[in-house]
Amino acid sequence: MARMRPILFLMLLVAAPLHALSLNGFTRFGDEIPINAGVSGVVQRVAVQPGQRVSRGDLLLQLDDRPHRARLAQVRARAERLKPPMQTAELELERAQELYDRDSLSTVALQMAESRFAEARGAYEAALAEQKLAEYELELTRIRSPASGRVLTLTARPGQFVNPQADLSPLLLLVRTRSMQAVATLGSEQWNPELIGRKARVSYRGKTFEGRVEYLGLKRVKTGSGLSGYPVHIRFETDALIPADMPVGIEIEE
Repeated sequence: MARMRPILFLMLLVAAPLHALSLNGFTRFGDEIPINAGVSGVVQRVAVQPGQRVSRGDLLLQLDDRPHRARLAQVRARAERLKPPMQTAELELERAQELYDRDSLSTVALQMAESRFAEARGAYEAALAEQKLAEYELELTRIRSPASGRVLTLTARPGQFVNPQADLSPLLLLVRTRSMQAVATLGSEQWNPELIGRKARVSYRGKTFEGRVEYLGLKRVKTGSGLSGYPVHIRFETDALIPADMPVGIEIEE
């Protein structure tokens, strides 16, 4: 039996759980995405409500696109008008080059043909660029979700005129609810730079989520209870819907 004691002792050491730093904290959304319009216009339709789950690419808001469609039609017509003169100038340049190669046309006349073609091509390409811009601005009237998450706040309403160049206030705030943070504070004796990247467990209403320490503060901050400490943030993923500011338990491996 005496020979078994060292082996049993080693087994107990291996089975013993790692010491963890236990903290109390609260939840916070890991990523908040402010959404604003890319062009000015009147809000025609609000397609979401606060708290609604959305996927990447879902329509959030629709601006009145009639002014942008009218502008697009105008620049398309302009590009179509400028295309035939450019094609004609190109044919004239080819003919002038042939005559010049046979010594039947002067250098000045060839240069004039080149200049006419360059001017016609420049006008046509400028119209095409303007058309691309009009198409892009038309697409911006449909404001879509850049990521999957939930609508946290919504200020846009039908009939509201928005101008992102004059007002930077977001029309709605989107949060990625799958990616959450657990926030707590460390005492002076608990602060350790080696905590960054450590595995952590976040407990919420009987469920445990795996995460890692992603931020460790270097300056003391005051908490709501009036105490002070160094902030620590743990990032964790969850399929469950967890609101912000909910109390959680945190264990960080040491």
